[in-house]
Order: sequence, then structure tokens, then C-alpha cells
Amino acid sequence: MKKALLLALSLTLACLTAGTAAAESNAAADKLLVYLSGPEAMLTALEAGFEEDRGDVADFLIMSCGEVRSKVWTEKEAGTIQADVVWGSDPLIYNLLDDEGLLCDLSDIENAAMIADEYATDHNYLLVNERYIAIIYNSDALTGDDVPASFADLLDAKYESRMVMADATQSSTALGIASCLRQLLGMEYLEGLQANGMMLTKSNGQVPSLILEGQYDVGLAPHDAVIRLQNKAKKEGYEISLAIAWPSEGAVAIRRPIAVIQNDARSEEKQALAEELVNYLLSKQAQTITAKYGFVSVRTDMENTCLPEGVEKVVIDWETASEEQETLIGLYEQIFQN
Repeated sequence: MKKALLLALSLTLACLTAGTAAAESNAAADKLLVYLSGPEAMLTALEAGFEEDRGDVADFLIMSCGEVRSKVWTEKEAGTIQADVVWGSDPLIYNLLDDEGLLCDLSDIENAAMIADEYATDHNYLLVNERYIAIIYNSDALTGDDVPASFADLLDAKYESRMVMADATQSSTALGIASCLRQLLGMEYLEGLQANGMMLTKSNGQVPSLILEGQYDVGLAPHDAVIRLQNKAKKEGYEISLAIAWPSEGAVAIRRPIAVIQNDARSEEKQALAEELVNYLLSKQAQTITAKYGFVSVRTDMENTCLPEGVEKVVIDWETASEEQETLIGLYEQIFQN
């Protein structure tokens, strides 16, 4: 009798456990899976804003830009991209995905009407933010005429082995930066940087930190990380020896797209939720949050407060960059890894 009772209890417990696991699995399957990059505090605030009136409906998987690109491409090659929504990095990976018919049409997104004309695309993704390639330097180490005024200045011998930037073979945004510099100044510019002792680091986020720590005096990276460090220092009441020198050639724009991955098995409700997330990230509420972290809004009703007056903005041809990226990677490896 005892054995029968224990067996019945065991079976009941097993069923309850299985039922709980199944319920959790189904709940997870109903949630949006979002691959994205950016400052964790910003993304956490955005997730909270999106879920405020919806409940726990999304899982934000925060990675570096390079990790987002690598994960998406690896899953594509394996047969299925697991993410419902992808946001971050630059247009390179999105152009390739769209060319293969893997992105959903987003023409019905309500807030897309607020996107400025300069950010319009012919692809099945939308641009959400913009940031700029800038010269970042340690203001204790470089002053006066020693502060570089252009990208070209970094080829001067006085900066030899004092420079750092992210490795384009490890960082997706660094690959975008290399594409931009190649279009703007030619492959010989990258060759000149290498000849002048440009050091490579794993990610763009490390560049301002290494300069601030005094390991290097100057580098190339997106401007937004400096804005965040400067804002943090101001808020906490201390000075920071990190500054931006806007290059005379122009601040080169790196644009951050968002896309919904094509998935015929996705329910109508989940598809609608994915589009709601895109719409939310383009809302003034969300764009105000991202602006606080140094990202420039694409909305017509929000001002660009990042670029100083008189600094020109340069927009490169991302279509050409996408077409030539494999060639660029090969040339880049020849320059920096030989």
C-alpha cells in the first residue's frame, strides 16, 4: 500500500513538474526574443518602458555589436535565426539579411512617419539612431597643437604607437568604421595607420577606457561612449581627461538599424508584438532615453545636440560597403595581421 501511495505521489509530482516546465516553455515561446547591442542601462530602461503596460513580454539578449552579428549569421547558416527582433550594429549585416529575404516589411510602423527623410531606406529595416566616428583623446596627454584636427593628422609620426582602435575582424562596428574610412580616405589610410603603430583592441567600448587610463593617448571610436563617460563624471562631480576632436573631414555617421526577422511560424499576436517594439523604439519616449546615452535621434521633432556647430556630417554608401565587405576584411587582415 505504501509503495502504491509513493508511486502515485511520484507520478503526481512528475506530472506537476512536467506541466510547470511545459508552461514555462510555452511562456518563453510567447515572449519576444530580441538580440541587441548598446549600454546595458539604456537597454534595461527601454525594456522597462516597453513592458510597462504590457507585462513581461520580451527577453532582451544584450551583446556587443560583433556578437550580435556573429550570432545572427551563425544561426542563419544553421537554418533558423532564433531572434524575433534584431537591433544595433550598422547596416552591413542587415543589408545581407534583406538581400536573402529574411527581414519583414515594416512599412506599416506608425512612428516611421516621424523619421527624417535622410534616414529613409529602401530595405526592410528602419534606422533608429545614429552615432559618429570621432577622434578620442586624453586631454592631459594632448593639448594645443598636439590635438589632432583631422583623420589625416593621425598619420603624423608624433602619434606613432600612441593610438588605438577596435579590430574590424572582431567588432562589427569596427568593420563599419573601416568601411567608412576606406570610402572616405582610401585603403592607403588604413595602411598608414598600421605603419604608424595603430594598436587594435577587441571592442570599441574599450577604446575610450584605454585612453582614459593612459595606455594610449588617442584613438578612433564612436562618439557616444565618450558622452556617457563625460555625463557620468559631471553627475558624480569629478573631471575626466577624455575629449572628442571632431575631424575636419567630417563626422562619419554610423547608423543603427532595427529589423524583424522573417518567420512564417510566428503567430499573428507575436508578429504584432514585434512591430509594437519597433514602433516603441521609434517613439519620442524611447528616443529621449537613447539621446541621454549619446545616440542621435532619427525623428524630425528631436534636435541633434551631439555635433557642434560647424562640424560636417559624412554619410557613406552602405550599399557599396555591404557589397565590398568580404574584400575589405581580406585586405584588412593583410594589413593588420601580417
